[in-house]
Amino acid sequence: MDHAIGLRLDSTFQAYLLACRRLRTERKADRVLDLLVGVLDPTLRLHRFGEHLRSRSVEETAWTFARLLARVAEGDVRARQIGFGLLDRGRLEQVLSSAHLTTAAEALRRRGHPGAALFADAPRRGPEAEDGVLPRPTEPIGYRISLARRAIAGAVERLLFDPDPRVVRALLGNPRVTEAEVVKLAASRRADPQALAIVAQDDRWIARYPVKVALANNPATPVRIALGLLPYLMRQDLRALSASDPRGEVRSQASALLQRQPGS
Repeated sequence: MDHAIGLRLDSTFQAYLLACRRLRTERKADRVLDLLVGVLDPTLRLHRFGEHLRSRSVEETAWTFARLLARVAEGDVRARQIGFGLLDRGRLEQVLSSAHLTTAAEALRRRGHPGAALFADAPRRGPEAEDGVLPRPTEPIGYRISLARRAIAGAVERLLFDPDPRVVRALLGNPRVTEAEVVKLAASRRADPQALAIVAQDDRWIARYPVKVALANNPATPVRIALGLLPYLMRQDLRALSASDPRGEVRSQASALLQRQPGS
């Protein structure tokens, strides 16, 4: 009996220590978040966030992600201002190892946290799934990138759906490309998921609400990106996704966010 009581006491003490450690981690995450809001350059902000995470264990990284996700979902203005740029796997891989991210996502998954899906890898779509896709270009990649940077009239249409992500990235950086053209790419089901991820990682375009809505509604968009966009959508758009989106994870998360909003 004494041995059993000792085991329970030890278990309770370990749980208490773990709770204290998590609380400290979340408080540090809050302080870092408040500092990052004042960093105007998105790239510098991401690297500062990476510095913070590299000094944390995998478990603490998972808690930090969960804390930031909770603040975004609760409508915290400061968290929403910078959250999407910090919680995208494609961006985070610039400042953290893939192994660290994968293990942190697994820690979230073990606890049943919906944020784990934000860090999953999405496979590229195979040619057989691309109905109506444009023929593969015959020009050299260097020529197509040069063309994308110039955005010559008549070339934008096919460059939007170029199979090489470097061409799409160059095109998005061209000041002549319009919002309507980017929305067309973001909404297209024939677009390659990698190209859609590049749109989501472009700070100039993802700041525009129509681009967010188009990406979130596109079944070709990697699920992790669609889930990351949901907290930034208006109520009517969340309602539409919760009612009819073909992706179960997106439907359930949209419904959960609707229930957490005031007045629900």
